Amino acid sequence: MTVLAIFLFIIGTLLVLIGALLILIGTFLITLGATLIVIGLALIAIGVFLLIRRLLRRDRTQSHSW
Repeated sequence: MTVLAIFLFIIGTLLVLIGALLILIGTFLITLGATLIVIGLALIAIGVFLLIRRLLRRDRTQSHSW
């Protein structure tokens, strides 16, 4: 009976530790995903800004001879 209790205690402890580790990994992955989304949105915004600026500059420079 004592061996069974020790075995169940060890298995339970391992399951709790694995569960805590998975929660930490999940939290890290959520944070990483949110960071990647923010970086992606920033890159899209910069790209759109540069494209719009280039298009507007083209419209202004068409009146020049070159």
